[in-house]
Order: sequence, then structure tokens, then C-alpha cells
Amino acid sequence: MTAALAHYLDVATRFQAAPEQASAPQWLKRLRADALSHFERQGLPTTRDEAWKYSRLGSIAEGTFLPRTEAPRDTAHLSAVVERLGLPGPRLVFVDGRLAPELSSVAGLPRGLTLKPLRDAVREDGELLESLLGQRALAKEHAFTALNAALLEEGALLRLAPGALSEVPVQLVFLTRGDAPVLSSPRILVVAEESSEATLVETYASAGPAGSAATFTNAVTEVTLGDNASLHHYKVQVEADAALHLGALHARQGRDSRFASHAFAFGGAMARNEVHAAFAGEGGDATLNGLYVGQGAQHLDNRTALDHAVPRCTSRELYKGVLDGQSRGTFHGLIRVRQDAQRTDSRQQNRNLLLSESAQADAKPQLEIFADDVKCAHGAAVGRLDAQALFYLRSRGVPQAEAERLLTYAFAREVVEAVPAGPVRANIEALLALKLPGAAQREVTA
Repeated sequence: MTAALAHYLDVATRFQAAPEQASAPQWLKRLRADALSHFERQGLPTTRDEAWKYSRLGSIAEGTFLPRTEAPRDTAHLSAVVERLGLPGPRLVFVDGRLAPELSSVAGLPRGLTLKPLRDAVREDGELLESLLGQRALAKEHAFTALNAALLEEGALLRLAPGALSEVPVQLVFLTRGDAPVLSSPRILVVAEESSEATLVETYASAGPAGSAATFTNAVTEVTLGDNASLHHYKVQVEADAALHLGALHARQGRDSRFASHAFAFGGAMARNEVHAAFAGEGGDATLNGLYVGQGAQHLDNRTALDHAVPRCTSRELYKGVLDGQSRGTFHGLIRVRQDAQRTDSRQQNRNLLLSESAQADAKPQLEIFADDVKCAHGAAVGRLDAQALFYLRSRGVPQAEAERLLTYAFAREVVEAVPAGPVRANIEALLALKLPGAAQREVTA
């Protein structure tokens, strides 16, 4: 057993044996204990594992990250950070993995929507949680999902009643202060019943000063969409330079349901984002979009899986990377079309823009097709700025650096424009402006 595995096993064992966990319901204790067993059996993945071949997990393995044991105190000074990152509407805010009630508010929550901390949901919606927690994100298949479940306590439940409609985005904001090597393990459960529709925004950010300690966020989101339900999901990751982030989203779609995932990775020393969507009913539609922008020595991993298990479903996927300095971005996208999934229509694209000689991009689009009446396509590209476009701008008096920045911004903006116009897009554009250099910033904010 490695020292790293021993450390995380000890953390989870101590958590489960803590006196305050004695009152937890039996089903939750079993879920945690089973997850701990799966984690011990699997161990921490390494680059020898194909699914983790390009992921740099050394900092996670070498770190001594610990969960906060108490709710945050004196968080008033963080309100400005929340306001800058957040949007109008109901939200729950977590600081170092713990709920911050004074920064949270569910005022204005539309009728038919329930948003509550996971702690409350365990007491009040135990039967629902017992039937769904861990059913989409399987601890037996993923070591870090198992670790998240072994430490399962904080997070949120978003539930949409049949026919409920929300035009206001629901927000979950996760802040880290960077004053200690903290381990955060949020679990988000989304249940959208028949013909309901909502928008959920998950934001992960750092609130500490530059040079803060490394933190480790290990987040899992499970989504269940009923027939004809619709969910627009946004994940925005803008954590500090030293932050480590692992995130996994698992969605199950009912008949004629619509799921759109938009993932934006701008921060962190190492960040890995996984999206898994499975069609369980005919006529479903899934859109998976992502933008990752790396600088310095950042390492940004993206892994997607679309499971077309039933006929007549449609999926569209576009991931783009902008990589500068010595950063590295990876994309591994799998589309699986099962034997009975006739009339599947699926397209996948990954494009990467390298802005320096030292930047790297790895792309692995993958199709597994076992049906014969399908329309499927995939592709990947890695390149540099278009020389002809640069020449065109230069010939019209645009300075070299300005021309390069404008073309970089135009490349990245394609994914942002896939977000419907409104406050969510405006917020993402503002965050992108802070990531891209000079002229692109002025263009975004103009």
C-alpha cells in the first residue's frame, strides 16, 4: 500500500468513525462503507492506467489534504467574491467544502423547484436519496468517485417537480480560501421529473491571495432526467494556480429529454473534468461543449463518454483548447452506439490551438458502433494561428500581437457563443476576458 493511499484511507476511516456521524441513517453508513472498500481495492490510479495516462496526479498523491471539520466562520469578507462570481437568483455557497449559510439564499426559487443542502436532504428526503445517490456515479468503477462517496456529507439536492419551469439559473458556488491544504468532496444530486426544465451553474473558485496553499477538490454530480425534462448545466472552474481539481458529472436521460453540458476550465495547476451521459429513453438529445484555456504549467484534462443505448437519440459535442506557455491539454471523448440503438445521430469535434512551442495537446476521439443504421462522425485537430488570417489583419494595420490576440479570442469564443445569451454567458465572457491576454480582454469588455 502506498503512503498516499494509506493517507486517504485514514482520512475516510476517521471521518466515518467520528462521533457526529453516529446519527447518520443506516443506508448512508452502508453507502460510505461500501465506497471505502471500493477505494481501498482500486487504489489511486497512475499513468499506467489507460484512463489516467495523461493525468498528472503526483500532487494529489504527495499531498496531505484534509477535509474541514467545522463550518466556516466569519465569511462576510467573502460576500464580494460571491457577488463577483455569482448571478442573480437562488444559490448555495460552500467554503472549503462546508456550507456557508450566511452567503447562501434560496429566495426567488421558482415554484416546483427544491434546492437544499445535502445534509438537510438526508434528513428530509432520505428515501429519494437512498434510491439515487451512487446510482449514476458508481464507486466500484472510479477510485475518486469512491473517495467522494466515502466522505459523503456536504453538497446539494436540486429537485424539479413535474412540469416545473425555472427561467432563473440556480447556482452552486464552491470557494476555497487556500489557508491550508483542504480536501473538499461535494456531491450534487439533480432530479428533474417529467417535463421540467431548469438551468444549473456550478462555479469553483479560489478566494485566497496569490500564492495560497494547494487545495484539492473532488466533486461528483449525478443527474437524473425524466421523460421530456430539460437541464442546462454549466461548470465554471477558475480556481487558483496551485489548486487541484477532479470533477465528474454523470447524467441519465429519459425519453425525449434534453441535456446540455457546458464546461469551462480556466484555473488550477491540474484540473480534470469528466462528463458521462447515458440515454435510457428514445428521442433524447445531449449537447456536450467545453473550453479549456491553459497558461504557464497548467495541466487540463477532459474526458467525455456518451452512451447511445436506445434508438433515435442525438448528440453533439464540441471541445476546444487554447494552450500557452508550457501548459498541456488533453481530450478523450468516447461515443458508444449499442446494437439496438438504430437511427443514432452523433457528432464529436475537438480542436486545439497552441500559442507556444512548449504547449502540448493530446486528442483521442473514439467511436464504438455496434448498430448499422446510424449517422456518426468525429474528428480532432491541433494547430497554430492561421497564417493567412494573421497576414490579412497585419495588412490592414493591426499590430502583430494585437492580431494574434484577436484570433485567439475568436477561436475561444465559439464555445462561449453556444451558451444562450443572458447573464450566464455574460459571466463566462467576463471570466474568459481575465484569462486571455491584453487585446482580447479589451475586446470582451468593450
